[in-house]
Amino acid sequence: MNNFSARRPVRSFVRRQGRITPSQQSALEELLPKYGIQYSAGLGLLPINLLGNPDLPLTLDIGFGDGELLASMASGNTHRNFIGIEVYTAGIGHCLKLIDQKNIRNLRLVSGDAVEVMEFGIEGASINEINLFFPDPWPKKRHRKRRIINAAFIELMSEKLMPGGLVNISTDWENYAEQIEDLFAKRKYFVKKSSLARCESTKFEKRGLSLGHEIFDFTYELLA
Repeated sequence: MNNFSARRPVRSFVRRQGRITPSQQSALEELLPKYGIQYSAGLGLLPINLLGNPDLPLTLDIGFGDGELLASMASGNTHRNFIGIEVYTAGIGHCLKLIDQKNIRNLRLVSGDAVEVMEFGIEGASINEINLFFPDPWPKKRHRKRRIINAAFIELMSEKLMPGGLVNISTDWENYAEQIEDLFAKRKYFVKKSSLARCESTKFEKRGLSLGHEIFDFTYELLA
């Protein structure tokens, strides 16, 4: 057990039996073995064949939701490998169908806890880019300890990113944005950059805008 395991807070998600369509369930059963993996910490490093061409840069997308944006980014950037991590089965099933229908060869999915995957499944200094688009804001004050972006997780990302690697974050919750800025400002091994990561909206962004929320986009570069 490393230091992160010892200091890890409560999980950033709660497993619920959400609504899943028959086609999504079918995709999980038939396509996940083809395009991804069900992960637990005991599995160790992700299989080499899941990581794609080692000569291509690797983007890790944490909490990809329904996968529409992730699939679009992967199909439009064939010079990069993409790995999406998600815990909610309906979204994984939907994204698996997109991969299969569009024959997206540079995208693979991991069903599991992103913190466990990052900590145990990925080698140090091996990721070029990490995307966290609209992570669960846990808006109630008593629940904010569940937010995935905290001091320990930023340190974990710094261990897994290559020097010069990027972290892209979007949120529509102002107090989460303030927390993110404060956390990264205290870590001098990251420098803030102009954010150009997203070319399309997500359903969470659209929902936030419909509620009158401002969208906050961040990009931070890991210094060499």
